[in-house]
Amino acid sequence: MLHSTRTDRGRESGLTLIEILISMIILSIITTFLVIGWINMQRGAAFAVTTNDTRSVTRDAISRVGSELRAAQPTALPSVSASATAMPAGYPPLQTAGQWSVQFYSAFNNPNAVSDGTGVAAGVLRKTWIYVHVDGTTPGAMQTLYLKRDLNNNGTFDAGDLTIILAKNVVNKTLYDANGQAQEYSLFVYGYRTSSTSPVLWTDNRDGTLDLTTVVAVRSRVIVDVNPNHSPKYIDTTTTVRLRNASGG
Repeated sequence: MLHSTRTDRGRESGLTLIEILISMIILSIITTFLVIGWINMQRGAAFAVTTNDTRSVTRDAISRVGSELRAAQPTALPSVSASATAMPAGYPPLQTAGQWSVQFYSAFNNPNAVSDGTGVAAGVLRKTWIYVHVDGTTPGAMQTLYLKRDLNNNGTFDAGDLTIILAKNVVNKTLYDANGQAQEYSLFVYGYRTSSTSPVLWTDNRDGTLDLTTVVAVRSRVIVDVNPNHSPKYIDTTTTVRLRNASGG
């Protein structure tokens, strides 16, 4: 007996339009999370690099300031003898001493400098200036820490002299607290004593009354904003230098 057969086609294989749309939505969500994660990783890596670079620059800046100040000396030195005084009167190592600026003479890294302490070779000393300059007038404006040296030895700082940027984004003069109140942290503070037996006192000499012949040490503090375009994050470095050519009262 013959039987007729009928093929049951049933449901056709494949994906419906709704299933495709759902798959695309899920894939888009996963892709978005992956992209956001990758961007955050890139930002984190860039911030870490910026922070490390800024720390390195700040450390180098404070180290250079300390080295320069250690080389500060007066324009005349006593001869080495039993009767020689610690320092000729009227010849302090520092020429000017301010809250944001210091000037002095130095033979730093000069191969012609006299090394035995018996005097000063002619034409070796160069006037040196370390200071901060505000890069604008708006609240929170950054400062740049500069070093200048009178290489042409004409007694003034001009275009023919050495100019080095030690650090950028310095905020010593324009650091604001959470209440928007301006805070100042002096770049330079000076240790002085009025006699060889008196204690060392400290001042930033903002009133300009400090007797430079009494200065025996300089403390320098540099505060740098790591990333000025984002929430403040500061690197705060300090060094104290004992002036080797100071008499100290």
